[in-house]
Amino acid sequence: WKGEGLGQINAEKGSFLKDIDLFDHVEFGISSRDARAMAPATRKLIELCFLALLDSGIDYRKENIGCYMSANSINLSNVSNPDAYEPRGSFAGGPSMVANRVSNHLDLLGPSVPVDTACSSSQTAMHLAVQGILNGDCKAAVVGGCQINHSLVDWITYSQAKVLSTDGKCKPFDASADGFGRAEGGVVVVIKPLEDALRDRDGIYATILGTSTNSTGSGGPPGAPVAEAQSQAMMVAFDRANRKPVDVDYVELHATGTAKGDPTEVSWVGQHFQRPRELLIGSVKGNIGYFNIQNRDRELI
Repeated sequence: WKGEGLGQINAEKGSFLKDIDLFDHVEFGISSRDARAMAPATRKLIELCFLALLDSGIDYRKENIGCYMSANSINLSNVSNPDAYEPRGSFAGGPSMVANRVSNHLDLLGPSVPVDTACSSSQTAMHLAVQGILNGDCKAAVVGGCQINHSLVDWITYSQAKVLSTDGKCKPFDASADGFGRAEGGVVVVIKPLEDALRDRDGIYATILGTSTNSTGSGGPPGAPVAEAQSQAMMVAFDRANRKPVDVDYVELHATGTAKGDPTEVSWVGQHFQRPRELLIGSVKGNIGYFNIQNRDRELI
């Protein structure tokens, strides 16, 4: 399986979660039938959302709490022995269930929105959640993403596209960077209006001042970095936050360690964030790898 040819993978290593098969379905009132059919990423999101809401201290059951989730909803029949995978008529494994199962089992009454925009999925989910709160669709929201890399086809696809690092490591901004190392993980955050959080004396880890999202249109191939589109989205977010790039002390970049992506992003950041004093930049992928679909929530934390 190791190699550069068709059907082969050029990377030897990745970062993986342990015990992804363990799930206490009884705790969440989920039948064994649904638990077997449910994507591992959906199971993880249910667990993480429960823990995040518990940490937030807010009352959430039967409340207008939004749920905006992103995950790779792997069809378990593709990665399991047919005798071990028996859905028996359950719809728990569908892509729409990534968010709906969280809302259902935690009894959240707000919008329940699954999001898949590839590497920007969790960032898009956060933007939609912020807009949902501002528009009055929900009074608070859980936002999260989970990446599980057990689809062999995905590994082969990334390898054939020549974006995988051969040693399985992300090396952002480094001369030796040769692609990204795939990683697994999950992140969930709870957001609500700042004035409500202050009134309720909630623990506040950070404040979101502004968000934005856009598309490159025909400016480049799908998935290719386009500096103009990236910088436009950033500047819209700054305008909404009533801030300027010069106010920033640190910029967390998407940088994954690819030959095209890193220079493109660093270049436009350097242009827009010009300042007399030092500007720090970084990418957490060098520490824990590239999580694909829930990439941006991890960087937020």
